[in-house]
Amino acid sequence: MEGAIKILKRFIGSTIFIVIFILLLNFFLLFIWLSKGMNSGHSPSILVEEISKDIYKTNNDFYLSTPSKQLLDKNSAWAMLLNNNGEILWSHALPAEIIKNYSITDVAKFSRGYLMDYPVFVWEKNDYGLMVVGYPKDTLAKYQHVLPFNWIKNLPFRILLLIMGNIFLILILSLLIGSKLITSIRPLTKAIKSLEEDKNVFIEPKGVLSNLAESINHASSLLSDKNSALKSRDEARSNWIAGISHDIRTPLSIILGYSNDLEENYNLSTEQRLQAGIIRKQAEKLGVLVSDLNLVSMLEYEMQPLNKKIVRLSSLVRYVVSDFLNNDLNEKFILEIDELDDRSTINGDERLLIRAITNLIQNSIHHNEDGCHIHLKVSCDSICNIASLSIYDNGKGVNRDSLNDLLELPFSSKRKHQIHNGHGLGLPMVSRIIKAHDGTLTLSSDIGEGFYSKIELPLINSYSGNLQER
Repeated sequence: MEGAIKILKRFIGSTIFIVIFILLLNFFLLFIWLSKGMNSGHSPSILVEEISKDIYKTNNDFYLSTPSKQLLDKNSAWAMLLNNNGEILWSHALPAEIIKNYSITDVAKFSRGYLMDYPVFVWEKNDYGLMVVGYPKDTLAKYQHVLPFNWIKNLPFRILLLIMGNIFLILILSLLIGSKLITSIRPLTKAIKSLEEDKNVFIEPKGVLSNLAESINHASSLLSDKNSALKSRDEARSNWIAGISHDIRTPLSIILGYSNDLEENYNLSTEQRLQAGIIRKQAEKLGVLVSDLNLVSMLEYEMQPLNKKIVRLSSLVRYVVSDFLNNDLNEKFILEIDELDDRSTINGDERLLIRAITNLIQNSIHHNEDGCHIHLKVSCDSICNIASLSIYDNGKGVNRDSLNDLLELPFSSKRKHQIHNGHGLGLPMVSRIIKAHDGTLTLSSDIGEGFYSKIELPLINSYSGNLQER
């Protein structure tokens, strides 16, 4: 609805702007046209005044200068000078049909209009009479308008009122036209919004936008088919990985059983027992790899069920650190807890979160063969309702440009660099576990600057019941 209102506002604004622009352009062109028409040659009023001033009398004869005669000829005009008795004292290019004597009534008639269909203009010539300049027939139109003074006085206000009335009328028409347009567009905008939310839509094709409605319906159908195909493919892939994992476990358990028996069989030589131990360890790694692959696949396609409960993030960190220390952590690595905020209560799957914390610590151990110092910190932001866990080491770090690759699955096309060591499932698994808990995972590193990872999860400020401590 908000998008439709925005379209209506823009439509009305554009309509008003276009109409005002066209009106102003028309007024400008009209002004240019009138100015051009009025200025084509000398103005008749100016011409008759100039002729009247330029005529002079010598020895009872009247004379007109050559430039003034040329000016009359240039405008195809004729002229005559009448005395107070209506007799012609002087003339130039006078048409033959023009009479030679006029009464005061005749003068009154033609002084404001036409003389025998010739448009004429008059000017008083002091001491001599009346100068008359005539133009060819059908060349000029003369109109007289008598308007009340108050009407002329209020003309600017009337013009402004007329313009405001036109703008108001334009606005009403724009609203009517725009409302009809919005009625046609609103179902389309709702449908596009639904497509964005991955919902199926159908719009009844009608009106001027019927073709667009059919296109949206077709796009919705295609997206629905593709989503179904992708879902089926993802389910098939996940089921295939789960099936392979299940099928591998049986022979793998046999390998582990026999290799363990051989390793503990003192009838074998020491070298044979060592070889059996190597087989057992590699089989255990293979089992972990299969389990990780199955878990990542389930998380990737959101098929992994979450057994959520309220836990303290600080308690999980204590448990994971204790587990590393109790399993003979190499003395080259030092685990140190800098801060544990016991207010860090979250709603999560305890098993998956422990796995995520373990993977982050294991990542620092795995990529720093010469050892490093690993720090852990749990803090809370009660204002933003976020519980955060920071794990950082002072190891050799990784190239900053490859950080994004670390969160992609090893077989993903989004990876820019190949994996050179390890199976590459540790950090992608962490990323998907945190995402499943509506949290975020942030990585930061560079060559020689160590490795920093930060988990942020929604914080629960108050809860009932006792928390289980490990």
